[in-house]
Amino acid sequence: MSRSSQRELMSSGSQNTHQEPDMPQDVPEVQPPPADKPKAGRGWRFWAVFISLSISAFLSALEGAVVSTALPSISRAVNAGEDYIWMVNVFFLTSAAVQPLYSQLADIWGRRWPMITALGIFALGSGICGGSNSASMLIGGRTIQGLGAAGINVLVEIIICDLLPLRERGQFMGLMFFFIVLGSVAGPFLGGILIDRASWRWVFYINLPFCGLCLVLLFLFLNVQRPKNDESTKESLKKIDFIGLFILCGSISSLLYALTYGGTRYEWSTPAIIISFIIGIVGIVAFFVYQVSPLCKHPAMPKALFGNRTSVVAFLATFMQLMLSYAPLYFLPVYFQSVKRSSPSRSGVQIIPFSVTYCVSGLIGGIVVSKLGRFKAVHIASFALQIISVGTFTLLDRNSSMAVWVILQLVFGWSIGMPNPSLLTAIQADIPDSLNAASTGAFAFVRSVATIFAVSVPAAVFGNRFDQLLATTEAVNDPELQAGLERGQAYEKASRAFINSFPEDIQDAIITLYEESLKRVWYVSLAFAGAGFLFVLLEKNLVTREDKDTSEFELMDNPNATDGNGAKDSRAEAV
Repeated sequence: MSRSSQRELMSSGSQNTHQEPDMPQDVPEVQPPPADKPKAGRGWRFWAVFISLSISAFLSALEGAVVSTALPSISRAVNAGEDYIWMVNVFFLTSAAVQPLYSQLADIWGRRWPMITALGIFALGSGICGGSNSASMLIGGRTIQGLGAAGINVLVEIIICDLLPLRERGQFMGLMFFFIVLGSVAGPFLGGILIDRASWRWVFYINLPFCGLCLVLLFLFLNVQRPKNDESTKESLKKIDFIGLFILCGSISSLLYALTYGGTRYEWSTPAIIISFIIGIVGIVAFFVYQVSPLCKHPAMPKALFGNRTSVVAFLATFMQLMLSYAPLYFLPVYFQSVKRSSPSRSGVQIIPFSVTYCVSGLIGGIVVSKLGRFKAVHIASFALQIISVGTFTLLDRNSSMAVWVILQLVFGWSIGMPNPSLLTAIQADIPDSLNAASTGAFAFVRSVATIFAVSVPAAVFGNRFDQLLATTEAVNDPELQAGLERGQAYEKASRAFINSFPEDIQDAIITLYEESLKRVWYVSLAFAGAGFLFVLLEKNLVTREDKDTSEFELMDNPNATDGNGAKDSRAEAV
């Protein structure tokens, strides 16, 4: 059956369904699955795999966030000095850089062993971090952790896409997203408890028993078939895009260096920062150009992923969504601790409305998309709510009532969480299931790059605006005070104790500086929300497929299954 015929069947009975033009010639043709393929069930084996994948995703998200609270204690314990920031950044750097590699490994050697290996690498890195007695050792452990987390983040979603048709992925992605957000939200809270009640080493050691459980479950139950591969290891390795990986690692490293030290250790106008930033941006662009060029024989991100409008705008909307998601996580606590003068523990309680709705709305959004069989309406409504909620964030000041900031957080958390489980669905809606690994790897990469920008861009906007206002505020004219607030230091000084240490007139002036600087952050976030809304308007109103169009990867209840003649199935092998 051709792709156009299949689309007509899916959209029959709906006069409003638009038709995409034919895909380019290099897009793999969707083939009907063979009649003898194993049936994908929802039995105990499926749920054992899904639970282990959920725990793995939770641990990866937890480890990305838990260090934030524990970082000062860890830094003091290992005498990290000014290198403390790399305990965080190197995790995200390695995670972003090698995600496309894992998607290629999954297509070459299957899903099972890359997933088990990634989880093992993550556990190894956790053990090294927990046993570290120097900053260099801990940064090395975080590097290994990031390498493992990259595989977990990509392969968890690839396996879910393999096991489920497009129509059902939304609700399961929503459930997976719930665990991921739970890990991100619980991370700082858990880190604080472990520091207070145990030791900073348990921030990392806590992963080990859960990793062990997941490794056992995956080894026993994750038996996924794939097309039989008779190629030698040498021939298989030739299909990995090492040149693209080299370009990607170099460009992300350069970009992260500029975003880490620009405005803090060095001025943004410093030649080293400017050159690093330019190299990073040009390198990422060069990576994508290389991927679609004839020079790249086996691209990690094939041209077919960008062969239709819906996939392209869904990638762009994903980037904007991530750019918007991190602003409240980092700057609502600044608002509460500086403008409202709450304690750190109270500010953690005050952002619960956002955290709860962020978790729950993703689960609901996935279910809604699965039931409707469409995603565009959910995306349009969500990004419209983002514009409204972020726009009203600009009204927050020292006089805002609890009812106001609670309602704003509820609306914003709902708008951010709802589209998350179905963004990958939109990307995959008009490409064949044979590109699941490549599309999921590209999706994870876009999110990782967006995360790097999402943390650093609002921080740079906040810091630069604060410095501008500080230079023109007469009430804050003490050179020592100005030196303690400029060049990015205002963010870390955002606390009730710091502000209350000054006379009342200076307190009011400092609070005003924070109010106005935060408004600039919300205005920039509003631009991201507006861009995302325009992108999702360009999505086609496609109907999601109810059946998988490939049998290359299936969960096998019996990895030693035989064909009708009693011989082992030569079509596939359990991996």
